[in-house]
Amino acid sequence: MKSKQKQKNGSGGLNDLMKELWEAAVALRGTIEPADYKRYVLPIIFLRFLSLRYEKRSAELAAYVREGRPGYEVGIENLDTILSNPDEYRSGGAFIIPESAKWSSIVASAQRDDIKTHLDDVLQLLEDTYPQKLRGLLPRIYAGSNLAPDSLRGLINIFSRDVFRQGHGGEDLIGRVYEYFIGEFASSEGKRGREYFTPISIVKTLVAMLEPTEGIVFDPCCGSGGMFVQSDVFTHHSHRLSFLGQESKDFTYRLCRMNLFIHGLDGDIRLGSSYTADQHAGIKADFIIANGRTAFDP
Repeated sequence: MKSKQKQKNGSGGLNDLMKELWEAAVALRGTIEPADYKRYVLPIIFLRFLSLRYEKRSAELAAYVREGRPGYEVGIENLDTILSNPDEYRSGGAFIIPESAKWSSIVASAQRDDIKTHLDDVLQLLEDTYPQKLRGLLPRIYAGSNLAPDSLRGLINIFSRDVFRQGHGGEDLIGRVYEYFIGEFASSEGKRGREYFTPISIVKTLVAMLEPTEGIVFDPCCGSGGMFVQSDVFTHHSHRLSFLGQESKDFTYRLCRMNLFIHGLDGDIRLGSSYTADQHAGIKADFIIANGRTAFDP
């Protein structure tokens, strides 16, 4: 039994799980084109991430108080004071989530007739609560879409699985799933509008060749931010890198910002074409990394 569990938590097991999640999500797509469908699926994953990170940090803080760790010897009777302190969450890479945005509340609301409007309201509430971090990331997209309410409920159900609460040997499952879905959506769309998705193997190769260790990493056509995420992985999350990027497509620009957010990274990512509206003119970067085909293909 232990060997089976170990195998399930290995890279092969995680790949099988992500494929299973992808196939389950695609089964709910109906007649919606992948280019449109990703706009509805990826924010759901992001909402799940925010709630999972909040739940994890809340449990950590409660454990610190119970154990009387240094700095948390406030007594269990004062636990609510700790659990309501935004700084305690920010220091752990999390945010206090409004009640209606907690995943348990989203699940409880899934059967509402107005679930699409309700989810838009949740997205709006999160942006209003954390404008500095989330402004522009979560636009109202569901009520005006032709995504069937039952399909939206199905997506909520998929990402409610207990598997997201498990450790997976230290793997950040929700981050892996987010990147996997971005790649699969790109593959299903094919090349359109001169956009290309760089396979993870190529991203890893480019980063390994460049060997970024500290300083500024700049990607003038950053797409969904895979170069930044892999650069951080290369340094074993040393936080000695800072990231500058530019992306011409509005939705991809938002994907990049969400991707960095999910991986606990900050970056100065700006919207616009590097050819015609350079947003980082005059910068001095230590590393410049990009998929050459994306940047220079006519």
